[in-house]
Amino acid sequence: MVKIVRMFLALFATLWYTTSPINSGSTATIWVPPPKVESAVDFTQDYYKPLEFTRVKYTPADAECLAKNIYFEARAESTAGKLAVANVTINRTINSNYPNTICGVVQEGIHYYNVNKDEYFPVRDRCQFSWYCDGKLDEPARESRSWAESENLAKRVLETHYDKALIDITDGATHYHANWMEEYPTWSKRKKVMASIDRHIFYKKR
Repeated sequence: MVKIVRMFLALFATLWYTTSPINSGSTATIWVPPPKVESAVDFTQDYYKPLEFTRVKYTPADAECLAKNIYFEARAESTAGKLAVANVTINRTINSNYPNTICGVVQEGIHYYNVNKDEYFPVRDRCQFSWYCDGKLDEPARESRSWAESENLAKRVLETHYDKALIDITDGATHYHANWMEEYPTWSKRKKVMASIDRHIFYKKR
């Protein structure tokens, strides 16, 4: 019996020695806590801080000029018709063939200088948008619902344009004319029809 106990103890000692971590020849591994990894996310940052989507990225003059173009060109039309006119106006600002500002596009045309008033005025019927050089007063009825709609739409369009969220329903059109014209402009034959919305037909370069 004593011999069996001694053999058992000797076997136990041998097994313990060969599997113990302190034995340099052991294949056993020692658990080591993993190194602390710094998070790539800075949780101290204020993620509830509002983004700058509401920051005004256009000038009051831009909004005024675009609102007037919408008002005088499409105030009797649907929201889609008004938006299409705004799309064309903005499309021209990003086209190298036109001025790069809203007011520059809307007021593009030949002007003359009035010495008495020390001011430039458009030459009659020599501009891009007919209302601007038709000889009539370019002052909208500012208390009207049509002007309020045009003004609000102009601001919304400019905000979404500069936030790169504006949908162009004309698919890049830079020109349009009324569909009730007896004779369409000669330039319309050289351009591609992109859309027909309310009383206007929209075009862009082929």
